Amino acid sequence: MTMLDRMRRHRNWLKWSLGLVCLAFVIFYIPDFLSTTSGPGAIPDDAVATIDGEEIRADEFRRIYQNELQRYQQSAGGQISAELLKQIGVDRQILQELVDERAAMAEAERLGITVSDQELAQRIFAIPAFQENGAFIGAQRYQQLLTSNGLTTSAVETSAR
Repeated sequence: MTMLDRMRRHRNWLKWSLGLVCLAFVIFYIPDFLSTTSGPGAIPDDAVATIDGEEIRADEFRRIYQNELQRYQQSAGGQISAELLKQIGVDRQILQELVDERAAMAEAERLGITVSDQELAQRIFAIPAFQENGAFIGAQRYQQLLTSNGLTTSAVETSAR
């Protein structure tokens, strides 16, 4: 007797078993999909890692990952996919860089090292995105550029600091 013959003979039992399996998927997996914002992964407010009480949020990690993905795609002429980046471990490298950055910040805070407003301004003025012909683009264009990208001056200054 072949497997198909057995399945035909026990059709009612098979229907109920398949129904239970489908019900189990609905009960256990659908709520999980509804609780995440964009596919599998963490909710944006979830902490990906915590370093000395300072959390690295999932939305921050995703933003940096998307920027890196775009940068790699631009440099390769659009030939690099997100799957390839995942295979070569770019996501782990980004997370490690964020962890290292937060650890350095925690150590600097512990040692009492701070950034002056003048040093902060020099750092922001040196960012290539805020320069035109080797000079700072000006406060008004700086504000417009940040606003158009959904950023605030305080967020950029905090990040640069």
